[in-house]
Amino acid sequence: MLLTLCTAQCTLALTLNEIGAKLKTAGSHSVMFTQEKILKDADLTLSSSGRILSIKEKGILIKQTSPYEMQLCITKDAITEYSAGETHTIRANDNPAVHSLLNLLLKLMTLDDTVADDFDYKLTGDKSRYTVTLSPKDANLKNFFEEITIDGSEYIDSLIIRGTHGDVTSMKFSDYDFSDKAVNSEDLKYFE
Repeated sequence: MLLTLCTAQCTLALTLNEIGAKLKTAGSHSVMFTQEKILKDADLTLSSSGRILSIKEKGILIKQTSPYEMQLCITKDAITEYSAGETHTIRANDNPAVHSLLNLLLKLMTLDDTVADDFDYKLTGDKSRYTVTLSPKDANLKNFFEEITIDGSEYIDSLIIRGTHGDVTSMKFSDYDFSDKAVNSEDLKYFE
């Protein structure tokens, strides 16, 4: 009986650091994504897919392949979009809201307890299946999000972002790749 009680308590003690630990220690890796964004006011649903690369100590590279090709390079200092032969950069110093969003995206991809700096959160489940519900504390983030829900098992499986104006973005992740081939030299050029 004591063993059962200890096992139950250990299961309940899951932390955000434990959820993100594998992704942080894995180094650079990639994951396939599919995204559906529902724009309430426009009564429109947009779908996209591609690959997200988490480059250790550099940032995130989103390589969208559908419905059109686009790359989005996210670092702690800037976000740069490469699309249709054009490049657009927004620097964190120029826009506090963008700075908050950049930090959020980087934190969500390597989830840990630092998320509590910007969000109140509720964590349920255990290492085999968990759900994290995030509610923004930060004034800048409250302008964009009502709630973010993350579901996962071994890694993050899905992410649902509920916007302040009724928009909903759902992302599903699959095919995590932690091999040496997950990130190539062409991918690294976006961070130079």
